This record gives sequence, C-alpha cells and structure tokens, in this order.
Amino acid sequence: MKILAYLADESVRKLTPLLERARPSDFDLEVLPRSSLGRSGRKKAPETFVYLDAAGLDTERVLELGARLGGFGCLGWGVLDHSGAVEDPARLFFAGARDYVAPGPLRAAAAKSPPPAKGARRTPVFDAERLAAALAAAGFASASGAAAEPAFPGWDKVREGETIAVRFCYAAIGNQRELLERIGETRLYRLREDFASFLIPWAAECGGIMWIREAGGSLLLFPPSDEGMNPILASFRLLLDRVLVGYEVFALETPLSFRFAFHAGRTMWRKPGSTGDVVSEDVNFIFHLGARASPDGVIVVTENSEAMVPPYLRDLFAAAGDYEGRALIASKRFRD
Repeated sequence: MKILAYLADESVRKLTPLLERARPSDFDLEVLPRSSLGRSGRKKAPETFVYLDAAGLDTERVLELGARLGGFGCLGWGVLDHSGAVEDPARLFFAGARDYVAPGPLRAAAAKSPPPAKGARRTPVFDAERLAAALAAAGFASASGAAAEPAFPGWDKVREGETIAVRFCYAAIGNQRELLERIGETRLYRLREDFASFLIPWAAECGGIMWIREAGGSLLLFPPSDEGMNPILASFRLLLDRVLVGYEVFALETPLSFRFAFHAGRTMWRKPGSTGDVVSEDVNFIFHLGARASPDGVIVVTENSEAMVPPYLRDLFAAAGDYEGRALIASKRFRD
C-alpha cells in the first residue's frame, strides 16, 4: 500500500522527513512534485492515499485539485498546510478530504518535542498515530495497527440499573430567542419536537439513542467506541448542511443553527422514557454544559472525550477554557 505526497518544490526538504517518520511500516511513501499531478495522477493515484501541499495555493485551488484526485480514483486525500494557506479548512472535509494538517502539528513534528508531563495537555502533532487514523478513516483497515474492539452489545441488552460507560451528547436548536421572535411560540415548540424526532435516526446512524427529551435540548447516548459513523463527524455535517436541513427538513425559511456538547462518563441505565430516577454526576454535568456553556453553531468537547474527535478533524478545534473543573475544546465557527 502506498502514500503519495504532491509537494511544492520549496516544501520537499521540509515535509518529506515528517511524512517518512509518520509513515506506518506497512506503507510505502512516494514524493512527487505538485506540478506533475495532472500528468501522473491518473496513473499513480488509484488505490492510494494522497497528501496535497497547500503552499502557495488558496482554498479554491486546493479544492479543485482534491476533486481531480477523486476523479483519479484515490482512496482518500488530505492537505498539508504548513504555511496556513487554507482559510476555511471545514470546506475541505465538506468536499471529501480525510485529513487536514495545520501549521501547528507540522511545526511540533519538526521540532521533535519530548512527550508532555503526565497530566499535561498534549500538543497536536503529525505522527504515526495521527496518520494511521487518517488512513483508517479512508478505508485502509490495516493502518490502525490495533485489534478491533468487541462490538457494543446493543441498548436492548443492557440491564436495568446497571452502571455503564457511555459518550453523552447534548443537542439543541440554536438561536432560540431569535427564532421565538421570528416564528412565534407555537411554531418554535413544533420545531423543537420535530428536531428531537429528527435526532432519533440521526443518532442511530452512529449507534446511539435518544435518551432524554427536554424542551431546551435532548440528551443522546453513544457506545464507548464508534458503532457506525463517528458522532462528531455527523455533527460537523449537520452544521455544514444547516441551511439545507432547515429548509428541506423543517420547512424553515429563517436561518437555522444547532449546538452540540460531548462528554464521556458513566450513568445508571434506564430505558428511554423511564429515566426520572437516574442519578449521575455526568448526566447533570452534560446538561449544564449543553444548556449553559455551549455556543450556538459550535461543537464543544470535554477533555475526557477528546478521543471522540477524529484525528483528521483535530485541527478544527481549539482550547475553549474550562467549565465546572473540566477543560474544553470547541470547534471553530464555519462561514456561511
């Protein structure tokens, strides 16, 4: 299996060593001049993972080259942006990219910094773990180097009263005060109900369930590891498609927004509709985080659930302070 890297001339000496160090042992690496993409791509790109160097390009040109690679049949592509040329990285993922490596991780990889002290936050770095995860997301199942975890048994097989480890997601319609003024109380109530119903199949695609429905927002549960689509990736897609979703799904002419908060913890299990006696510090926390400390149009993630963020989306998150003693990261806002 092979990784191709199309690099600008001035990037070869800088990026080639980083790619070589990050390359999994069962992959070959071939570095080519970016100017040769049109000539060599059709022959070289099929069945490979391709990195494009963004130096000297703008976002539109990178998207154009990525679309060309898709036509060549590569199994996935990503962008190396050591110069910070891409102003809106979210557009790359919307167009099908599987990885985006921002200047920070590349600088950290080049510096070969020592591992952080125990308990300290790890600086994002472009390394073998990061690259292996991007390759696995593109369909290279052998790239992760780890044995598959046993599948979650299913929500219907969890015993009543059992304490289980889960991943929580608080999801809500954003800008509700503004919506109230624009569409009125009756229609806003209906919109909340419709959104909660919409979340049931949406969560199911990620192996999750609708657990608690409240007027302000809903609490979803997901298994400890991905069982289907990654929930944070699904949230990104919903945020990116919010205008279309608002119009096509909810028949709403007014701009629609969402908010998401993620946290990993434990709770006593009760079936949906029978959760009135559930007592859990983590359940209380995620409701507080989602309702009181999560901005509209943003995905907020606690430090103990950062592993939920796919490595190829890490650069779209930044530190966001802390809440009730837990450090947070939050997604960067998207441009409309």
